[in-house]
Amino acid sequence: MNRLTGALRIEGYAVVSEDDRIADVAGDMPPSLKSDAEWDFFQAGLDAADVTVLGRRSHDVTPNPKQRRRLVMSKAPRPPCSGTMPQTVAWNPDRMALVDALASFGRPVAHLAVAGGQGIFDHFLQGPHRYSAFHLSRMRGVSLPGGIAVFGDIGRMGLSAETVLQRAGYVPGPLRQLDRLAHVVTWTPHLPVTGQAS
Repeated sequence: MNRLTGALRIEGYAVVSEDDRIADVAGDMPPSLKSDAEWDFFQAGLDAADVTVLGRRSHDVTPNPKQRRRLVMSKAPRPPCSGTMPQTVAWNPDRMALVDALASFGRPVAHLAVAGGQGIFDHFLQGPHRYSAFHLSRMRGVSLPGGIAVFGDIGRMGLSAETVLQRAGYVPGPLRQLDRLAHVVTWTPHLPVTGQAS
């Protein structure tokens, strides 16, 4: 049963270094990318959403003390979730539509928070289910050479995160300073996102 309620709101959250990296060369998020103010902003976004969407690695290494519902995107074989109202649902987008994956939670879903990593961030850039808003936070004075970029085209084409968003049809809002080192810019589609419940 489809339990989406109205239009689906999809918000992405990423904190990057000055060279647009979300992790170091080992795939880990270093302490230099963390700040209390940015963390509070991110957590508030997750709290407001019905479901958090993230990749398998991010799911495995990130504790979930608030028991938020998680949609874990992975193309690797994984046993199905048990129970009638699971907290975590595995999703292979090549085999299952997003609405069907969300229906597995057994309760209404109207708001997703996309928390990464790179493959997840790329997935929702365009297509039938694209971001309603993408919150790009940046830490001043941090560089992670050889690290993992927030979007794949940064490494493949040498683009900046802002250029990737612009090419995908998003426009920036005003810069918001979170603390002395961290700021965030919210990007939204040039045209309103409609019909995402279908």
